[in-house]
Amino acid sequence: MARRYLIVSDLHLFDPEDHPDGWMAHKSSRYTFDREFAELLADFGGRAGDGDEQVLVLNGDVLDFDLVTAVPAEPPWPVSRSERKRGLRSTAVKSAWKAERILAAHPGFVQALAGALARGWRVVYVLGNHDRELHFEPVRAVLCQALRAAAGGELDLARLQFEPWFYYQPGEVYVEHGEQYDYYSSFKNPLCPTVEGREGPMLALPMGNLSNRYLMTQMGFFNPFAADFILDLFSYFWHWLTKYAFSRRSLFFPWLWGSLVVMGKLLHIKKRQLGQPRTCPDSLAAAGQRSGLPVEVLERLLALQQPPITNRFFRVAREFWIDRLVLALLMVGGTVALALVPIPLWVKLMVPLTCFPLVYLLYEALAHGKTIFSIESEAPLVARQISALLPARIVSMGHDHVPRLLPIARGVVFVDTGTWAPILSGREPGGLASGFRNYLRVTFEGADIRELDFGSWMEARPEPRRRGRGSVPGPAGQGPDELG
Repeated sequence: MARRYLIVSDLHLFDPEDHPDGWMAHKSSRYTFDREFAELLADFGGRAGDGDEQVLVLNGDVLDFDLVTAVPAEPPWPVSRSERKRGLRSTAVKSAWKAERILAAHPGFVQALAGALARGWRVVYVLGNHDRELHFEPVRAVLCQALRAAAGGELDLARLQFEPWFYYQPGEVYVEHGEQYDYYSSFKNPLCPTVEGREGPMLALPMGNLSNRYLMTQMGFFNPFAADFILDLFSYFWHWLTKYAFSRRSLFFPWLWGSLVVMGKLLHIKKRQLGQPRTCPDSLAAAGQRSGLPVEVLERLLALQQPPITNRFFRVAREFWIDRLVLALLMVGGTVALALVPIPLWVKLMVPLTCFPLVYLLYEALAHGKTIFSIESEAPLVARQISALLPARIVSMGHDHVPRLLPIARGVVFVDTGTWAPILSGREPGGLASGFRNYLRVTFEGADIRELDFGSWMEARPEPRRRGRGSVPGPAGQGPDELG
């Protein structure tokens, strides 16, 4: 008998919005993929042999609560003015309402998941940073209720397993979403991720989540799934000129106000977390019981994680360009001061035109450090450290939306399962970039890997013909790569 795994991550299911001007295009209903996901599960199940154990691992960011900005028409609980504009807080009851809204928009996904459970599969849901709301039991209950309804009321949910940190099968797979190694998205403690708020326990959201809620939702021509909001100064100007200059939408004030709001909330969360332990002993012991690992090993795994970026406030200000804004204001002030003092004209002109740009370039060189892209290079290094702590042939993560398979030690591979979220093509307006909607299929027979298949569940389509010497048309969006 073999044990077969299907691992996917970063589906980022949302409640669709369609705007004629391209606003929030990443939430367009054209990018839902319920049918494709159901086809993937059907294909996986159809390859099983008699007696094979089937395990579906949903490795984080499957439901994206940060994308939901809607509020109920007649809410049964207080809703602030800020919530009506940017979305509900992350409390248990409000997150449960968000879960209902997301799942109602994806009946095909729910039906496919319920079908897998009905056929006897084990389904493991590993929490990520954008679906950490499933920490709350009422939110899990919404998902369970939706699955039962899709199955006609009778469904054994004992095979549905929620993992707040990682899923581990000794000698086979270690699966973790990966946000804990990215200090822009890490929680102080993923096992105890809440603080006390005005409405009871609420998630202590990291900077990445807060940025999506209070900044990216107000800058809707950017795609948060592709990090296309990380630009240089001139690119930001061009983005404003082409998207905002001739419309009623604004870029500068949502950026400035949203940045200040996020920074304020980070400080507020940090204050509420003072005195909280880095680990929760009871939750750590429960994680050890589920994984079969001693607490000492879990503590060594915890030591690999990055603390939240709230401990590096300068990096927060830099990511929101607040430091560059302050530097620009100082330069403008310096230029005005030079214009007012009695010095030669050439000095008044040369200092702003030569010295100030030089100061800016020098500052950028010195201030450059970790960015949101740093996790791409650091994840394989962390995976190798994990493989040294416990036996596993496959170490799988998601989070950074970069699909790849890399050998990290003898007999051990790291697999980043990419994303199913819409990454838009630069060539085809409104089209999707090829190579995403990734999956990992791996089959263990005893201690041996019988099959390892990492690929993209996207339909192949012809690539546009290019002009020029040596250019030949070729397929884009290749099918599965049979790797073993």
